[in-house]
Amino acid sequence: MTPLRCDELDDALVLARLGYARFDEAEWRRDLGADATNAGHGSALIARKDAGRPCGLILYRILAVPDRLPVLEIARLVAFDLTQPRPIAEALLDEAVRRARLADCDTLRFTRPLAASHDALALILASGLADLHSVF
Repeated sequence: MTPLRCDELDDALVLARLGYARFDEAEWRRDLGADATNAGHGSALIARKDAGRPCGLILYRILAVPDRLPVLEIARLVAFDLTQPRPIAEALLDEAVRRARLADCDTLRFTRPLAASHDALALILASGLADLHSVF
């Protein structure tokens, strides 16, 4: 895993488009280009296969929070492999978390478009942030 450099945006573009019905390439390049020049507070990491082909991408930020320790925010995680993408995703997340810990982060946050709110409850329940109780 290495930080994504400005000259690697084209390599990462194919991965960034996966799963997006509508994708604003200009906005993505602008955001990622700004992040790539601000490496101390996060940006993107890219994973490559032995031949140098991109196979994974994680977009993250380390956010300052008033009166608290910084927060690691994951905006996008993409892994591609013919049979086993999960190890790629795990390695990318592990590296982002390692970098976040170096910045004294103690909380993980992820972003999700509100347009996808139909599954928000399932995500909140899976995260362990919610408890549901009933009398019967």
